[in-house]
Amino acid sequence: MKKLADREETDPEVIDRLRAYTALDNPIRLRAFRLIHESPGVPFNQIARRIRIESGLLAYHMGVLKAARVVDVTYEREGRQVTSYRLGARGEALFSELFRKRPSPTSKAAQGVLRSVAVRQH
Repeated sequence: MKKLADREETDPEVIDRLRAYTALDNPIRLRAFRLIHESPGVPFNQIARRIRIESGLLAYHMGVLKAARVVDVTYEREGRQVTSYRLGARGEALFSELFRKRPSPTSKAAQGVLRSVAVRQH
């Protein structure tokens, strides 16, 4: 049996993807992720308000998304500091991968049924 050290190294890209998926494996982070996709540049306080979460807890979750390189953070100063979020390149790719339109699994079956009904009517 091979020891762990004798095995091939895991591809760093695979590790990064797993971190991103792990970051999104939480309902709060997933809701924030979808909100940020819908409203790029959304401020931190608006995220907290829209997903109804206390700011300290949201700060933790946003830190997880940032560490996984799913979101990009911008700090702006207009009288007071405003932190805003948008999806990074990895986040955009993940969003497309996870939420792309997929054909309904019954669509081909439903089409077959409709065809057979149409044939019977003629």
